[in-house]
Amino acid sequence: MAGGELTSTNGTVVWDGIGTLRIRYDGTEPGLDPLAATLRTRLGERVLPVEALQSVEVYGAGPVGLRLVLRDGADPLQAVTGADILGDPYDFPDVDPALAERVAGEIRRTLTRRDVPAAAARWLLAPPYAPDRIAGRDTTLSVANGELTFRYELRAGRRKKAHGNPWSVPLDAILEVEWSPDQGRIGARGYLRIGTDRTPLERPKPKHDPAAMVSARDTDIDVLFFAARLLTRIRP
Repeated sequence: MAGGELTSTNGTVVWDGIGTLRIRYDGTEPGLDPLAATLRTRLGERVLPVEALQSVEVYGAGPVGLRLVLRDGADPLQAVTGADILGDPYDFPDVDPALAERVAGEIRRTLTRRDVPAAAARWLLAPPYAPDRIAGRDTTLSVANGELTFRYELRAGRRKKAHGNPWSVPLDAILEVEWSPDQGRIGARGYLRIGTDRTPLERPKPKHDPAAMVSARDTDIDVLFFAARLLTRIRP
């Protein structure tokens, strides 16, 4: 197959014609949310095996766009953010229509030949780099020896320290990792929190939740990358 390189206001997609896509976030869509633009700048480049894709879409009658739809469980970053919180980093508007159709056709034929299932059994994209320790507004999280440890700051309240200080959770006991960015208003700070089989259905606010860390100012992307890497420690 021929492959091809698609340039977009949202970056560049390079298809090698064999089985790998390389995304370079060397552009940002006009009007993109500042946090979404920062995410793309921090990501820089991502490498996707074609097996990570569920489908590829070419859309639009005037300006044409290319959208890569990933399989559930393929990308730890998307598993943390969902598809809408920071916009879709796999949507590339304003591409060459003829080239987009050709590249999409090649990718579809490759997916058909490889009989890729709808859900991935393992992560197929590497998470962005993140350290093993991150400090939040009220809690410091660290990963070591198969455990996630919550170490609470002096400002954390009694309810926050209900399980002790520090409090550690085995990684294999964590069922979910939730991330939310700062909403820019009082009482809506960003946070990271985990869930286990003992997590109550009705949870306290993150500032009172022992299993949550309230993000420090301007660290939303750092916390997001930590959360994505944490997912890959829970499930390979």
